[in-house]
Amino acid sequence: MSALEDSLAVKEPVRIYRSLDLFWARLAVHIRAEHLVIFPAIRENTKTMNDHKPYVEESFERLRSDHDFFIKQLARAIKAMRLVPEFGNEVEIIEVVCGLVDSIKQRLAEHDRFEEDHIYPMVYGGAGDPDSIAARTLKELENLPPRLRNTV
Repeated sequence: MSALEDSLAVKEPVRIYRSLDLFWARLAVHIRAEHLVIFPAIRENTKTMNDHKPYVEESFERLRSDHDFFIKQLARAIKAMRLVPEFGNEVEIIEVVCGLVDSIKQRLAEHDRFEEDHIYPMVYGGAGDPDSIAARTLKELENLPPRLRNTV
């Protein structure tokens, strides 16, 4: 997030667009890793704990809602930045993008705290192999889109 915030502070449209694109991609692979590795591991670890199932599913729904919010807000920001070359009103557009990024930042902080306090402990508290889960998660996190693989 800091590279994106730095680019917004400089108010350079090309740099902002690239930072948004990279932030979006990193967030998308994080979300994908959760859906493909973390959520299934938690379901497996809690499948015999019937009293935990409603909490687990409610937690996943909360995370999915956050994920949708993040991706939609980032899509709006990227679309806005694409308008700069066509319309040239970069000051106004950058202001709108700053607002979108601020809304993402605020919700992301709460989202991350929830994951750290409530979600990730469920991953490693069960029968699953923690090393395998960590390795599969890392593999997903490293799987950036080809256009961005050499930028990190």
